[in-house]
Amino acid sequence: MRKVLLLSLSLALGFSAFAQQRVAKNDSRATQMKAEKVAVGNEKINPAMANFAPQTAKSVVVNRYQDLEDGETMVTTYDLQSNTFCSNRMYELDNGSAAVVATFSHEPNQQATDRGTGYNFYNGSEWQEMPEARVEPMRMGWPTIAQWGDKGEILISHAPMHCWTRDIAGEGEWVDRGQLPASPEGYPYTDDASWPRVATSGPNHNIIHVVADIQHSISSDEVVHHQVYLRSEDAENWTISYGPIAEVGLETEFSAEDYVLAANGHTVAILYTNSLTQSVWMFKSLDDGITWTPTKVWEDPYEGSDWNDPNVWYEDTLFRPMNGAMVIDNNGVVHTAFNTFEMARLQGQDPGYYTSWSGRAVDGILYWNDTQDPIHDTDHEEYIGTIFEEHFATPHQAHAARLWWPIPDEPGYVRMHPDSTRWIGYIPMYENIDWDNDKFYNENDYHGRFYGASGHPALSVDPYGNLACAFSSPCTRRLDDNGTSYYRSIYVSYYNVDKGYWEQVVDDLTDEEVNFMFLYSDNLFTLSAPNTYNPGEYWFGFQSDDQIGLYWGSNATQQNASDNTIHAIKINADAEYVSVPENYEAKDVVYSIYPNPATDYVVVKSSENVEANISIVNLVGQTVKQFNQSLKMGENTIGIDLKSGIYFCTISANGFNKTIKFVVK
Repeated sequence: MRKVLLLSLSLALGFSAFAQQRVAKNDSRATQMKAEKVAVGNEKINPAMANFAPQTAKSVVVNRYQDLEDGETMVTTYDLQSNTFCSNRMYELDNGSAAVVATFSHEPNQQATDRGTGYNFYNGSEWQEMPEARVEPMRMGWPTIAQWGDKGEILISHAPMHCWTRDIAGEGEWVDRGQLPASPEGYPYTDDASWPRVATSGPNHNIIHVVADIQHSISSDEVVHHQVYLRSEDAENWTISYGPIAEVGLETEFSAEDYVLAANGHTVAILYTNSLTQSVWMFKSLDDGITWTPTKVWEDPYEGSDWNDPNVWYEDTLFRPMNGAMVIDNNGVVHTAFNTFEMARLQGQDPGYYTSWSGRAVDGILYWNDTQDPIHDTDHEEYIGTIFEEHFATPHQAHAARLWWPIPDEPGYVRMHPDSTRWIGYIPMYENIDWDNDKFYNENDYHGRFYGASGHPALSVDPYGNLACAFSSPCTRRLDDNGTSYYRSIYVSYYNVDKGYWEQVVDDLTDEEVNFMFLYSDNLFTLSAPNTYNPGEYWFGFQSDDQIGLYWGSNATQQNASDNTIHAIKINADAEYVSVPENYEAKDVVYSIYPNPATDYVVVKSSENVEANISIVNLVGQTVKQFNQSLKMGENTIGIDLKSGIYFCTISANGFNKTIKFVVK
């Protein structure tokens, strides 16, 4: 085993159920932060200032850029896509089409009078033209979208919450369904609910579920929140309540965007995380939101602590799950992912403040599904007595979300937890590239969005329960123009349902071989289509900018607005990461054609051995090449011998068609 200093790490990835041990020196730096979270984007609120600090990161990543279909869906100057994490902003229909939304503006100033929903639609082969205006006729924000009915879609955005639908996704005018109810009966204030998440359930995606937050300012430095749940079967008549979280008395304990919503069939789930003083809760319904079962996914040993009380403190640190993601597979299993960070409420700290750490030795993306027991650590007896204070009553629980563990006989060094059934990913590392702690950008506007160094996990599940998780993390290979800060990349790990563990940090979606401009881009606010319809196929999105930091928000560090591109990438995962039943009948025989641009050949990936017809058409509709081809399961190299230009290639087999637009250089 090789020991490496934290400031000069190099890891080799091992892909096994219990991956090889990795060692680093624990050299984290701490900062003090005020324990108050207020959502940015509601102009009635003035978020409190806070100070944060940097720490550590890096890894060897295999890129399969030829299997990625990258789309630039829209450009926006409004760069604060989320307060904590993005979810419920992307979906895929069973015909392979997909839609994505983002908070959108083209104004280069803090007024953003044109702010609203940016929308784009993928028809199975290409994206529509980038939007030039918002969907709504009025200033809105923080959109959320889902399938509605067999072929339609539903859009909800806030300030106050408003609903639009279309019977055919990607086509026609949006139908205004009106404003959603403002608050449950008996709510003591006049504020409207906002920050929505939408999902649809039922056999026809006709039952609509929304979770949201009501945010009321008591004073300039005190805000109260109420979580609400809305349900409708026609997009016009809604019931609103405090939802299942009220049944455990926590409807005021979470903030705006501390939640994610998922649905599949008749199963619906709500995940509440990201609170600094509460446990992580998941509520699951098997009857389209009528009745709910609560699960405490991770228990905070200091649940409900009042950090304004100077007598409330603890000596040990706490590893806390924060940014959350959730999907439900076709068997009704709920899958979740969290980033983690380390914190402590130390004796003598000012009321309301705590200390946090961020970087290599405290990083990690954590996994849990509801066939497992809640997140606990009971397998680290070797560490007891070396890292825990005697007075600490529940040491295992305080470290249940810990990836990097101290080595008892080697003070100052930590070892990665080897269990890849639980851990999805971490800060990637690249061979022969040193980490510089001072180049980890973790200023105010980022720390409050990520907490840990790796963050914004996004999950996507295929029809057979195979998973992919994308997350944002620093990339040591790429520095900004000043050479002072690492850009962020979007990394992906995979979960083969039959193997039952994560292949960690396999792909870099923002590698320059995917798109050369990613060499100079900072990538964050990861999102996903939660459920897809072909095995091993996943949709992810993210925001890409050539400047580090944010322009929007009270703690923003960008001086001027800049163009931010919302990317959408479809992944066709390698066969080793995908398990399908023996009797599987492919929805699409051909599931990938690359490279694009091409030269004198293309590679066609087929899900089975089949006879196919291949037709290539130019931009004016002329068929320039047509022939039959025997395809074997896997990769097939096919010569094309075409002049430079833009073409459409259609491959037909077993009654299925796949068309892509490609460029010949």
